[in-house]
Amino acid sequence: MVRALAFLLAFAAFSAQAQFPSQSGILYTHELSGGLYLHTAGAWGVFADIGNAENAFSKRLWIIEITQLHHPKEVKQTIDFGMALFGINSPRPFIYGKQNSFYQINISRGKQFLLAEKARHSGVELGLKLAGGLSLGLLKPYYLNLLYPTDNSGRYEIRTEKYSEQNADKFLDWFSIYGGAGFTQGLLEVKPIPGLHLKGGLNFDWAQNEQSIKALEAGIIADIYYKRIPMMLNQSNQWFFPNLYISLQLGKRW
Repeated sequence: MVRALAFLLAFAAFSAQAQFPSQSGILYTHELSGGLYLHTAGAWGVFADIGNAENAFSKRLWIIEITQLHHPKEVKQTIDFGMALFGINSPRPFIYGKQNSFYQINISRGKQFLLAEKARHSGVELGLKLAGGLSLGLLKPYYLNLLYPTDNSGRYEIRTEKYSEQNADKFLDWFSIYGGAGFTQGLLEVKPIPGLHLKGGLNFDWAQNEQSIKALEAGIIADIYYKRIPMMLNQSNQWFFPNLYISLQLGKRW
């Protein structure tokens, strides 16, 4: 599926260079848009595009994206100990074996080529987007609420901890986990990991008003880092992340 979409993008790029359809009306030189996108790593993100027209057939873009990457082996689950057992709230869902959460801030420079313009009063404008740039990966320790026995037989205390060699037996013991900790745990321990970001997609704009942008986009994104990203324990971690994506985009031209 990825190869087929890559071939389609390559063919569209060749077509964009070979010829452009005629376009009439006002040429808007600036645009600002943003939206949400989903990708096959099982996560969603937000993005913003800032565009400047070069001519009637192409525009230059700055693209900013914020998203999270998931490991393919991540499975969210819950253990129901029963509130009466400890006299506290039920545990949060957690991901067994997860060591770190991984977020991205991508800043890319690229172009969008016009492949097919809209009919005068209706239709869909088809564009090809190609971009590349820098990815700032943010590695945040993943915290669990772990059960430790107290001096009193049958009673436990809960400690919020990230993975370490000292607590490996508890962190990976399914019956010692009392759910995941909150998102704020580990925020002050975030580590940056630089990388590269590549993107290619087909953009379908169906807005009837030429000043508006209402578009769906689908394509391929790839993130490359200089080392493997330690998201999971006892699993193979990646340094190269190819994904398919689809996005919803809204904005304005002027």
